[in-house]
Amino acid sequence: MALEEKIKFIEESKEKNYLYISPRIIKGGATLVSSYETLELYRNMDDNTSNFAKKEIVNLISKANYNNDEAKSYLDFNLIFCGDFNDLPNDINSPIDFIMNNKEKIVAVYKYVKDTEEREFFIGFKQTETIYKYGYLYLNLAKLLEEFAKNNIKYEIDTKTDKYTPSLYRDDTSTKFVISYSLENKLDSEKGHQLKKIKKEV
Repeated sequence: MALEEKIKFIEESKEKNYLYISPRIIKGGATLVSSYETLELYRNMDDNTSNFAKKEIVNLISKANYNNDEAKSYLDFNLIFCGDFNDLPNDINSPIDFIMNNKEKIVAVYKYVKDTEEREFFIGFKQTETIYKYGYLYLNLAKLLEEFAKNNIKYEIDTKTDKYTPSLYRDDTSTKFVISYSLENKLDSEKGHQLKKIKKEV
C-alpha cells in the first residue's frame, strides 16, 4: 500500500460509523483506523488472529493435559461491528445470537499490558502507583472462533457480571469469552474421525 493510499484509507476510515457491541450494550462511536498505528493493526489482523489462536490453543491444551482435567481461559474483547445502526435488525432479542450470527463482520479488539511504570508522588506521605501501558491487537472474530472449533476448543460468551467491580470502572462494551478444553473433547473428536473413516471404507 503506497503512502498516498494509506493516507486516503485512514481519512475514509475516520468517517465510518461503526458500533461497539456486547451482551449489555450497542453503542456508536467505534473507529478501527484513525492513525498509522491502527492501520497496521488492521492490515495485520489475519496474521495476528492466527498467532493469537495458536498461543491460546497450545496453552489451554497443555494445561488440560498436565492437570488431566478440563482447562478454561477467559478472553476479554471489545467487539466492533463493521456497520452502523441502519445495518441492525429492528429487534435484537439476543445480542449474543447477533454476535455469533454476524461474526464475519466483527473485529475483536484485544487489550494487553505491554509495559508498566512505577511513579512516586506525595499526598501527606510518599506513595507509589503503577502506570500500565497497553498494547492492542485486532482479531478477526470469525477466523478466531473457527480456529478454536477446528482444535476442539469449546467457546461461549460469559454473561455474568462482576458484582464486586464498581459501575464506574465497569466496561459495558467489553465481551468476555470463556474457552475450554478437556480430554473428553479430544476423545469425542477421535471417535468422530474413526466413524468417518469407517463410513468411507464401506
